[in-house]
This record gives sequence, structure tokens and C-alpha cells, in this order.
Amino acid sequence: MNYPADFYPSPAEVDQWCKELLARTEKISIQGELLDLSPLKEPFGNCPNTLVNRYVRFTAGDGRRTFYGYWQPALKTPAPLLINLPGYGGFMSLHPQLCDQNFHVLHISPLGFVTPEGARRELALPDGNWPVLPNTALGRPDNYEDWLSDCLLAIRWALGQPGTENRLSLFGTSQGGGGSLLLASLLGPDRVRCVCADLPFLTGFPSTGLRGEAYGLLKPVEDQVPPELFWRRLGFVDTLSHAHRLAMPVMLSGGGADGTCPASTVELLFARLPGTKQYTYLEEQIHTHSRSSMVLFGAWLHLYA
Repeated sequence: MNYPADFYPSPAEVDQWCKELLARTEKISIQGELLDLSPLKEPFGNCPNTLVNRYVRFTAGDGRRTFYGYWQPALKTPAPLLINLPGYGGFMSLHPQLCDQNFHVLHISPLGFVTPEGARRELALPDGNWPVLPNTALGRPDNYEDWLSDCLLAIRWALGQPGTENRLSLFGTSQGGGGSLLLASLLGPDRVRCVCADLPFLTGFPSTGLRGEAYGLLKPVEDQVPPELFWRRLGFVDTLSHAHRLAMPVMLSGGGADGTCPASTVELLFARLPGTKQYTYLEEQIHTHSRSSMVLFGAWLHLYA
């Protein structure tokens, strides 16, 4: 009898997958256009950060879709670069507290799901969720390989901005945390100084039973693909498959009240990480970005970023 994990790729296959995805993306040119738009539609006082923050429209040279980011420069330069990635919902994030602590922050919204005008709901599934996870299991375009490729292109642009040091770290909550870990694996410890993954999604698919609001997105498509293909495709974007590549300092957190990305999945990943690492278990934490997240992010970033 085969179990889902039996179909997962080997570490050597994951290494090759990372090498090939990097190589494909490096052949693609990227243009970033800073837009003179403010995300604040109502006046809330002075809001000094909005005077310097800008949306970025990314256009790739291979004719793929346009996608967006939000560029938040540091208080003074030169400064390290932080990459923030979104959760599975449709939003962009602002981090003025980290900019004031002298980090550049680029929030990336891959696949064009979110624009300065708001979320493109016409791209969503009938249930309102985005299709990137089901597309991954089904082997369709706009999957997590494409999602990660968009991020790699945006990171290349950000590292080329004036006043940006060659010091790169990644952080995020939920999908943002899982995506940060996958990007850190792709880029490696020579290029990524540290990672902060809060309540990370994309972690331990088989152990979840495909239950809950996040992993349950796979349940409707599970029977549409032979199990060996279904689990192999998911295995390439499971952070557990990448643990052997995550030698940079990694911060993880799990929530005792998180039924979406259970703490037990995060603990599986923590046990496999090879280097400097921290795991914080928050007993009352539900599945959301929180003040606790920002305190943990800030401390880890000041230690290692």
C-alpha cells in the first residue's frame, strides 16, 4: 500500500527542481514601473509613509501577465531588503514599522490576483478562493511554480534599486510564510540572510488529511489526478521537502487555536530544519497576521537581516 509521502520527490529531485526553476526565470527580463498612487482612499491624517511608498507594476519579458507589488523604502539608505509575501486572500500589506527601522520592504502580489484597484475577483474560483493551489495539483498554468517565478523576478528588480544593499531576507504569514520558505530554498543561504514564517501554509500536506479552509482547497480536485501525480506535484511545493536546503536562520510560529494551518504541521518542519532556528508556539493564536507576528519578525530580522 502506498502512502501520499511515498510519491513525494527525493531531496535530489527537489534540488534539481529548484535549479531548473531558477534557470528558467533568469532568462526572463523584468521591468518595474513605480506608480504615483496611494492605497489610502480616505484621509487619515498625515500618513508620512505614503509620501514615499509606491505601487510597482511588473512586466516580464516573456509576455506573461502583469503583476504588482508595493515598494516601501527605508528611512535612510543604504538599507537591507525585506520581501513580504501575501496570504492566500486578496490583499497587499504595508509595513511602516519595519521601514522606520531602516529596512526596504517590497510586498509582492504574484500572478496578478491583486492590483492597486483591488482584487481581480474574475480570476477566482466559484467559491471565491484563488486557483493557484488546485492548479498546482492539476498541473495547470498559474501554479506555484509560476507564483514563485513572479516573486524571483520582482526580487531581482528590488535588489537593483538605488540604496538597496545586497542583504535579502523574507517574511510572511500563512501562504506568505510558506512562500518565503520556498523562495529561501530556491535562492539558498548564500543569497538569503534569514526567513520569518508565521503560521506557514504549504507545510505537511499529507499530515493534514486535506482538511480545513486552506488544505481543504485540494479536496475537490483530489480525484481528478492519479495519486502518484497529485502528491508528487504537491511534494515539490511542500516546505518539508525543502527543509534540507534551509540552512539560513529560520523563525517559525504556530497557533494553538489555528485550525487552518495547524501547529502540528509547523512542528514537523521545525524538527527537520538543519541550522539556526526558532519556533514560537502561541496558545491562543488563531490563523491571522497579528501584533505577535510583528514583534517576532522584528526581533529575528534585527538579529540576522
